[in-house]
Amino acid sequence: MPQTGLGVALKTLRERRTLSLREIGQLSSVDHAYVHRLETGEKTNPSQDLVEKLLKVLKPGERDAALVMWLVDHADADPSLVEFVLQDPSISIDVFSAAAGVRHRGNARPDPATLIARIKKAFDDDEDD
Repeated sequence: MPQTGLGVALKTLRERRTLSLREIGQLSSVDHAYVHRLETGEKTNPSQDLVEKLLKVLKPGERDAALVMWLVDHADADPSLVEFVLQDPSISIDVFSAAAGVRHRGNARPDPATLIARIKKAFDDDEDD
């Protein structure tokens, strides 16, 4: 199973808190095996209630929590873009969601840094008008 954006986000946030799968399972009352399946992409459609339980334990910042909740409804988000955005707190949820919504022709897909730079430039150009 390929990783999903949601899986990457949950795993990144869990590792930031230095929690094992069993620990997050116990603290959130969510089966640790289910959390593992979410992280690996084996499961892709958790309920918002379940994700909120995980977020209470993971205690992300406001932006990262909004990103995770956005990912619940957008399972096709690029995992490498999600990972890039989680590493750079200066990227807003608006810029991320715009970048995640960009469709590419063929197999040529810009790297996350290039894509974010293009979206930021587009946002800046809109503000100048």
